Amino acid sequence: TNDGVKLAYEIHGSSGPDVVLIHGWSGSSKYFALNAAELAKTCRVVTYDLRFHGESDKPEWGFHVARLAADLKDLILHLNLQRPALLGTSLGCAIIWSYIELYGQANISKLVFVDQAPSQWIMPDWPYGSKGIYDAPSLANIQKAVLDLDSFADGNAECCLTKPVKVDVMKLLKNETLLCQPAHLGALMADHAQLDWRPILKRITLPSLNLYGTESGCFPVEGLQAVGSLIGASCTSVAFEGCNHWLYLEEPARFNETVNTFLQP
Repeated sequence: TNDGVKLAYEIHGSSGPDVVLIHGWSGSSKYFALNAAELAKTCRVVTYDLRFHGESDKPEWGFHVARLAADLKDLILHLNLQRPALLGTSLGCAIIWSYIELYGQANISKLVFVDQAPSQWIMPDWPYGSKGIYDAPSLANIQKAVLDLDSFADGNAECCLTKPVKVDVMKLLKNETLLCQPAHLGALMADHAQLDWRPILKRITLPSLNLYGTESGCFPVEGLQAVGSLIGASCTSVAFEGCNHWLYLEEPARFNETVNTFLQP
């Protein structure tokens, strides 16, 4: 990156439209274990670990969604991607919204958002924030919870999954979360949680797909549906009935097919 941070990335597939998959807070690129290879049959798929996550560097600075958006820009430039599609899950959506605020939409082709409301914070005109991190005391609670990363990882999976996921995948998810440092996660969440992306969503004109779980443990359905209504005509929203925040792991076949159909020219 332009501030000297090394990001770990992988490229899957060799033909078709380019798509960059952007994972969420406390996750890693391995969270797309049930998606990347399948999408790579028809797309060129880039997965990477955000700074502070997975195999990427974990510096003592840069705890802002905007810095993660700058990292995404650096990655796109490094790989010389021409108008890739961007797919974000959770925090990954906010990174895309920040990217658009900073760099515009001209160099991107399509957008996919997975289970993230426009703001986690609850405000007088926005009652649909996060179920777990929505004000100063609840933010302090999660910052305390991540200090015991092992227990946090188990509790987080319980919150983010409704349908069963195989044991080996569950182990992989937990091991990836354990690569993070609690202080880094707390500082990053403090920035992410308080941001309100509604003004940016209204400016998006690219073809967009908004996927959400009707049983999301992180957000009320109204908050997730708002992404589609704020973007307007260029966005299609699809509800994954009975699925939670990690719907791409709960119903990977449907997820992969829905995304692939959208990405194809």
